Amino acid sequence: MKVLIDVDALIPPLSGIGRYTFNLVSALQSSNAIKELRYVQAGKIVNELEPSETANAARHLARKLPLKSLVRSARQFYIAQRFEKHSRVMSDFIYHAPNYMLLPFKGHSVVTIHDLSFLRHPEFHPEDRVLFWKKNIYKVMNRADQIITDSEFQRREICELLNVDESIVSSIHLGVEKEYHPYDESECSEILQKYDLRYKQFNLVVSTIEPRKNFRRIIEAFTALPDYLKASYPLVIVGDKGWLSADIHVEIDKLIIAGYAKKLGYVAENELPKLYAAASVFIYPSLYEGFGLPVLEAMACGTCVLTSDTTSIPEVAGDSCMLVNPYSIDAIKTGLELLLSNQSLQEEYGVLGINQAKEFTWEKCLNETLSIYQKVT
Repeated sequence: MKVLIDVDALIPPLSGIGRYTFNLVSALQSSNAIKELRYVQAGKIVNELEPSETANAARHLARKLPLKSLVRSARQFYIAQRFEKHSRVMSDFIYHAPNYMLLPFKGHSVVTIHDLSFLRHPEFHPEDRVLFWKKNIYKVMNRADQIITDSEFQRREICELLNVDESIVSSIHLGVEKEYHPYDESECSEILQKYDLRYKQFNLVVSTIEPRKNFRRIIEAFTALPDYLKASYPLVIVGDKGWLSADIHVEIDKLIIAGYAKKLGYVAENELPKLYAAASVFIYPSLYEGFGLPVLEAMACGTCVLTSDTTSIPEVAGDSCMLVNPYSIDAIKTGLELLLSNQSLQEEYGVLGINQAKEFTWEKCLNETLSIYQKVT
């Protein structure tokens, strides 16, 4: 097979979609089934991956400009025109867009749609993003020969919300990298010292601070804990400052001033597994997910997880995490207090999580993706 794959998501620091794209590209590069692999960067087709700093700068600039929706549409039009010019003689390739935006292509096309939160919960997103995708998502659907998504839950969402024939939509679970495994205290000592943390004595959240990730309820539930638990197990937040979250940052800052929380921002990729492994509890009661990659990563590191009982999360967690109603502050608080007060329960969930995580591999993700490519040839 000959494959064209869009790599615009490979902009550091990598998001969840960036991680998916990176692992998929890495697997394709070493697959014997792939005779030729080319990359699409901002509509340009290249033989080798190129540094993405320019694209990163352009994307951040566009976000700061007025009329962002118009700017985004104009940029997308330019990219589509560029791609059409470069891809005219490549109709024998399979074109895969792993990050929603499938450009017009004369050959066979596959797109990965990770979630439809912009349709199901537009209140979770900036208005310009919602307007852009409400205009473009149906165009993407009409161009695709096959649609990949990350979970069976999301497959049903796509069929329902976009009225797509279920025969062209497949769910393929994501995987977890080999670096995500348990680490003991000595192996975590350097990173713990760097961030002034203690092994198995903090709660961890890894997420962009945005409405969908349910930070308001996380903060309220954590604040309601007894003071001795907050002091013994502070809340450590890893991730971007996000959007529509100014009020949340105010509440987080109050906890920081009280000595009950830390904001680390983005951390280096090689630090994240050890942060997961060193945490007492990983907290992720998200309101809507297409998969829930941080839940899988935390389980693989042997850390107890408190997460949602809704959307795609139960597919990933199985019976290996404490599942709670993400809309109930009391449920989140009660679950967290129970876990922090019971080390044997933490350890039990940790062992269950390690075994559950073994079911999710990038090798399996690649093989199932290759089977989708074969469907369109």
